Amino acid sequence: MITLRGHRNGCLLLPPMKNGIDQNRTRVGVIGIGAVGEALVYTLSWFHEVIPYDKKGSYAFEPILSADLILVCVDTPQGPDGRLDCKNVRDVLARLQAGGFGGVVVVRSTVHVGFMDQATRAYPKLHLVYFPEFIRERSRLPWTVCPDRLVVAGDQPDIRALLRVFDWVEDVPVLQMSFVEAELGKLAHNAFIATKVSFTNEIERISEKYGADPDNVMRVVIADRRVKSSAHLVPRKGTFNGRCVPKDTHELLLAGDGSALLEAVEEVKEEFDQRERQKSARSIIEQPQRSSGKLPASNGGKRASSAPT
Repeated sequence: MITLRGHRNGCLLLPPMKNGIDQNRTRVGVIGIGAVGEALVYTLSWFHEVIPYDKKGSYAFEPILSADLILVCVDTPQGPDGRLDCKNVRDVLARLQAGGFGGVVVVRSTVHVGFMDQATRAYPKLHLVYFPEFIRERSRLPWTVCPDRLVVAGDQPDIRALLRVFDWVEDVPVLQMSFVEAELGKLAHNAFIATKVSFTNEIERISEKYGADPDNVMRVVIADRRVKSSAHLVPRKGTFNGRCVPKDTHELLLAGDGSALLEAVEEVKEEFDQRERQKSARSIIEQPQRSSGKLPASNGGKRASSAPT
């Protein structure tokens, strides 16, 4: 069992000792060694034999086919139509089916609504499970070690195989649901983060109009027993950004054939960013010319990246 200590920024990992051979160890493949895959390779290596693969680098694909279970963690960027482009996931699934892989294939990547049902029809020989991730890039290791929920969708035997691989995770809810519910749940989670950030941006704008301190205003909100968390509700941090929250929010908006709320969330972001750019431009114009000739740096009002989530 993994040993953890509480920490104000999450959990600290104290690696367990590898004494002897654990008969319950599973051969686990991880495809896509980005932020999500890298954290999985490190964490799962304490409990199982892990076979990493990425199309970048000197990895060989054939060893992956000997795994009992494979986690697919490839990127799904925003496509030209604004929807999530799942081509990388499809390419992996096609290659696994062509290679005759008979184990469980767990899609960890964020996908567009309806993708998993489409994939089960397109790749009928694969045992597919959807297992979305909920991590922040800069906290990817502690949040992988200490998840706050496990969301799973698929056939029961395949889900049980996945949960055996993660049986070291304790005291967190396991939320089993349909493919489309899990897809929407992942997108709704990131869209809620975007909504909270845009709400805070609006409170900051209104506060500044009246000469009020937005930090004090938001302290009133955060103190409520139904809120009690300052995450994404802190003024002067800019708008929601990163690799995941903007594209996932837009995916949900398009999947719902438009959404007045999510459209407003994106509109607030655009207007806030524009105001911040204008402020930066004015400050540069008004600032006395420096002898060095260097201009002050600005982040354009953008909140630091917290991707992926």
